[in-house]
Amino acid sequence: MISKEIGRDTMHKANSVGKEAILLTVSKMMTLLITLVTSMMLSRFCTFEEYGTYSQILLVVTLFASIFMLGLPNSINYFLAKANDAEEQRRFLSVYYSVSTLLSVIMGIALVCAAPLISAYFKNQAILTFVYFLLLYPWANVTASSIENVLVVYHKTHILVVYRIVNSLCLLAAVVVAQWFEIGFKGYMLVNLILYCLFALAVYIIVYRISGGFRFSLNKKLILSIFYFSLPLGLSSVVGTLNIEIDKLLIGYLMDTEQLAIYTNASKELPVSFVAASITAVLLPRLTKMLEKALDQKAVALWGHATELSYLLISLISFGVFTYAEDVMSLLYSEKYLPGLAVFRVYTLILLLRCTYFGMILNARGRTKEIFYASIASLGLNVILNPLMYWWLGMIGPALATFISMFVVLLWQLQQTAKCTKMPFSKVFPWKRIGITTLVNILFAVVFYALKQFLPLETWFSSIVESIILGGAWTVSYLFVMRKAIKRSWKGLNQGGEELEV
Repeated sequence: MISKEIGRDTMHKANSVGKEAILLTVSKMMTLLITLVTSMMLSRFCTFEEYGTYSQILLVVTLFASIFMLGLPNSINYFLAKANDAEEQRRFLSVYYSVSTLLSVIMGIALVCAAPLISAYFKNQAILTFVYFLLLYPWANVTASSIENVLVVYHKTHILVVYRIVNSLCLLAAVVVAQWFEIGFKGYMLVNLILYCLFALAVYIIVYRISGGFRFSLNKKLILSIFYFSLPLGLSSVVGTLNIEIDKLLIGYLMDTEQLAIYTNASKELPVSFVAASITAVLLPRLTKMLEKALDQKAVALWGHATELSYLLISLISFGVFTYAEDVMSLLYSEKYLPGLAVFRVYTLILLLRCTYFGMILNARGRTKEIFYASIASLGLNVILNPLMYWWLGMIGPALATFISMFVVLLWQLQQTAKCTKMPFSKVFPWKRIGITTLVNILFAVVFYALKQFLPLETWFSSIVESIILGGAWTVSYLFVMRKAIKRSWKGLNQGGEELEV
């Protein structure tokens, strides 16, 4: 039995897991809507060539970030949550932001030096026009992305909500300004970068005030401890990023910039995994504490409730988008991107695999090597399948290869989770409840696909409006049918979250 005082000190008088997760989820939903509008406008504002160039730049930055950051961002939840007092937290933050800033600056310089090679690989000279973006964007992006984990550990989710929404609105404003003042794609890239840099600077200010102050520090002992934990995750991140982006790398090399633009939008996962991301952000520090107290079964049960709740919501969106994919793609990116429809449908199914972080228990336990080994196996499979399936099936082949390799990763991680918790494989994941939810969604998909074919709604409305109406009816019906399952998983999530306080 763990005392209430330990629970309160550990969680800093936090709200329940469910309450914190729902606040993050609501904020991400609002951010999602703004981001979708931004994406819709940018897809129409840019030509294929411009959007393809933008995609290539973001692709190489993502790859370089996974290599240069060495898993450092993954250390925030672990070390900040385990800190015994405010001084220890400040010491960690001082080292984290010092090392993170240095690495991201080095990364930017490396990208500038590599720009000619990047341009040659993609056969796109336009990339050389944006070397300034390659120099500064990595630092701005890495710094801004750290704010979520820090604020969650400090239980300042209300600040995170404001930061996210303001950030998204400003990025949307960048597209509006570019169109309104007709400054073109080059002008948009400059405005966009300035905004990213300003929000990165805001992160330093916010964290400084919340933590009580931090300074430049390169404490060798602490750096070694951080990298001992994060390096396996960093290597896993490199492998995982390659696993996700290798299809775009292949398409970018074998096809032209315009076709990459189509594939990039088609393969862009809809950011509905915000549900799982919000729950994970709140859950990981708590699971770390529970596993330290040898509460393995309770930790796995809590994770199971979180996974089920996330899957209940994500599967609704995934199956709905898959069923009405043509209209969704036309609405988001315009009809000119419809040649990538098959790829888009594959990536809506990949959303089902985003219902949770399957390495969460391993991460919370500090067993980061297993996560790395799983990613290596998946990457090897993806490297083999990607070109083979491209030559066999064309553009959709790499997307299917990505799905298969990701599925292999999660199965491996579940197997390792069962091993480290000494629980049966059938007990470490809510297989039955996930299976029932999947069958219910398949049934709804069949019914509402048939309704779209036979109802005369398109006589009065456009196809897109018809899909929106049917999608709304689908959502209401689904939530009614699954209301008991949602309540059960929500209750289990909150009860499990109180284990440390009893």
